[in-house]
Amino acid sequence: MKICILLPRFNKNPFVYDDKDNDKNYNYMFPLGLSYISASLKQNNYDVNFINLNHYKGLIKDIIDCEFKKNKYDFVFTGSLSFYYPNIKDYVKYIREISPTTKIVLGGGIISSQPTIMFNLIKPDYIVIGEGEQTVVELLKCIQTNGDLTQINGIGYINNNILIFTKPREPILNLDSLPFPDYESCGLDEYLNHLLPTNYIGFDTFDTPRIYPLLMSRSCPFECTFCYHQLGQKYRQRSIDNILDEIQFAVIKYKINIFTFYDELFSHDRSRIIDFCTKFNELRKTLPWVIKWNCALRVDNIDDELVKIMKNSGCFMISFGLESYSNVILKSMKKHITPEQINNAIHIVSNNNIAIQGTFIFGDPAETLETAQNTLNYFKHNQNILKGGVQLGFIMLFQGSPLYKYCLSNGTITNEINFIENRASNGYIFHKPQNLTNSLSDKKFKKLKNNIMTTIYTTGYYTLPIFLTKGELHIKCPYCNNISILKNVIAPTGINSQNVGCRYCNGRFYIVSKHYYIYIHLLKIIGFYNTIKLLSIISKIKNKLNFKFFS
Repeated sequence: MKICILLPRFNKNPFVYDDKDNDKNYNYMFPLGLSYISASLKQNNYDVNFINLNHYKGLIKDIIDCEFKKNKYDFVFTGSLSFYYPNIKDYVKYIREISPTTKIVLGGGIISSQPTIMFNLIKPDYIVIGEGEQTVVELLKCIQTNGDLTQINGIGYINNNILIFTKPREPILNLDSLPFPDYESCGLDEYLNHLLPTNYIGFDTFDTPRIYPLLMSRSCPFECTFCYHQLGQKYRQRSIDNILDEIQFAVIKYKINIFTFYDELFSHDRSRIIDFCTKFNELRKTLPWVIKWNCALRVDNIDDELVKIMKNSGCFMISFGLESYSNVILKSMKKHITPEQINNAIHIVSNNNIAIQGTFIFGDPAETLETAQNTLNYFKHNQNILKGGVQLGFIMLFQGSPLYKYCLSNGTITNEINFIENRASNGYIFHKPQNLTNSLSDKKFKKLKNNIMTTIYTTGYYTLPIFLTKGELHIKCPYCNNISILKNVIAPTGINSQNVGCRYCNGRFYIVSKHYYIYIHLLKIIGFYNTIKLLSIISKIKNKLNFKFFS
């Protein structure tokens, strides 16, 4: 039995699928799910070949044609998040055309959030719902022995033209029992060798970042309305010793200098965090190079002593789920935090010179112009404390989330198939969010959108490089006034900007070209959407006259 694991090519524009894309791509966050599937299959002695489409040049159809004719695969496993529906649908179509006898198994958030709809739209042979490490092994063994598929929990398949779902699978309680993810087959070395400091926020803490993604836990004990937990509802944690074993393995094998925890919640247990920091520090002392780490925590789980301990062990960035500075919206989202806790956490982290990462998102059903203004005022008046790490955005409807179900019940989404196909055609357009609010008319929501988009591009710290040569950038930090020298950073041109970090205080800001200041003035005077219209007109004139303004 020969098995292929197919990792989707991630979109250059994160939420817009381009089926004509034919280039390699190393600018993505390295995935975990399919690497865990590969490790579990190999642990059970299955012959597995991993194809990371991001590391192949050419059209996806041509790559699949070449690889599947060269290797007669019995099974292919693939999957991703709901946003990658058009990608996955195309892959299944290509495999059906090129290798019709290959059985296709799909999993991930795209399946777990909407198993019936996605099965009918994509038409695989089998689907895996929830965690898949144990399920895929049981599925293959059952097929090999002509066993009874109904005895395998957590799958879906067609039998006599009827879609069958077996019992839901219980979450894996002992996460230490799982093998470490098979990053080697997924192409981690190649990925690391092409990684740039500007590929993701925080990577520029080193000139040559070598990032290793880790999961310390699965799921989250909270149920925010906009969130969907694809790994189930039960929060589970690995032992600290098991995590340290993987870290030691990764450091030696891949020469890692940054460990980034993908956990929805790194930990809600203060003593556990301290235990990890203590043991991680012991490991750091044995290495001839510096290693750092970053994670996600809640604002109600922070105090100054804990943050100092984390910083002393190499933590350089903490991500928070901020969402709003309005108590009304936080309650509507079921965040179980307060604006006061947000402000306290941000001050503690900022004062300890740890980078902050987070986003205020607008458009909750309870949102009003007043609640949005509360958040915008806090954002505008606290840039010296937020230190460039906090962004603004809009709520995205994640399929399967409580908010998605709410939009189904109140008629905001009238047809799920149309919603999915429309998103597949248009992608998620950041500056064209859907009005999900209960009280704002489309006219008022448009006013809110313009206010938010204008604030995004006019608030914050922007600076020109002090010195710039090919591959080296000298920048003065607007927070601490120290000068950092960054390498492997490409300076922006035209009206583009590049988010960078200070090597001293970990504050973040934007380097820009001189044209950007003209752009900011336009935004302040006429607003975001009028500026977009104006630049569109200028672009058309430029193309006609071959004029290089704003090029």
